[in-house]
Amino acid sequence: MRKLLLPLLLVLLAMPVLVQASVLTFRAPIGEPFYLKLNGKLVNHKATNFVRIDHLRPGKHYVEVKVRGRHRDYQLNTKVYLRDGYETNYGIDVVERKGRLKLRTLSQVPLLPPPVVVVPPRVPYPPAEPYIPAPPRYDDRYNRRESRCDYLLTREDTDRLAEAMKSRSFESTKLTIAREALRNSSILAEDLKFILEQFDYESTRVEFAKFAYEYVCDRERFYYIYDVFKFDSSVRELEAYTSRR
Repeated sequence: MRKLLLPLLLVLLAMPVLVQASVLTFRAPIGEPFYLKLNGKLVNHKATNFVRIDHLRPGKHYVEVKVRGRHRDYQLNTKVYLRDGYETNYGIDVVERKGRLKLRTLSQVPLLPPPVVVVPPRVPYPPAEPYIPAPPRYDDRYNRRESRCDYLLTREDTDRLAEAMKSRSFESTKLTIAREALRNSSILAEDLKFILEQFDYESTRVEFAKFAYEYVCDRERFYYIYDVFKFDSSVRELEAYTSRR
């Protein structure tokens, strides 16, 4: 057995090291969530600002990108080329002035070869003291919460909500309708600004903005809504509220 083991190890070490298959990534530098299709197949069923696809064959691939805007959708259909054994990183830019998407190459990084795994020979006798691993410890810091972008209100949903609010005369009724529409959904900051404009009073806008903060998908753009408020004190109150959250 030992005579056969040494030649086997030499053969394994002499074999050429194969690199990993090609890897493809897409990211939106400004943070716009997007949908991505690769060769006609949808990759991410929820809009996100970063997508990574590994174990791809080198060569040409057909890519479809769709970014949802407030007033329109931006779409790009193009082909990308993958080098063998490289990770190719692309950036997606929204050119609003021209109403289109732009795909640019960020970098191409060579992939490290997979390590050669040598299986040691089986021991003919059991170890004196077998190793018993300790039970895993639960750490609730890594408990994954539900995504803030689940059940995102579409542009049509937002317009219908605004129409429903306009048809009501009392501010309290408008506030109730807006809360119920958002209670089991999420919303983009730009759409939240549009809903806040349907209220007549500054105090109601501040109250609903605090309520809606927990349901905003792109919280990094929450500042979009500040243009709705006439008084600086309202903006400071919201900034203090979000910093505590």
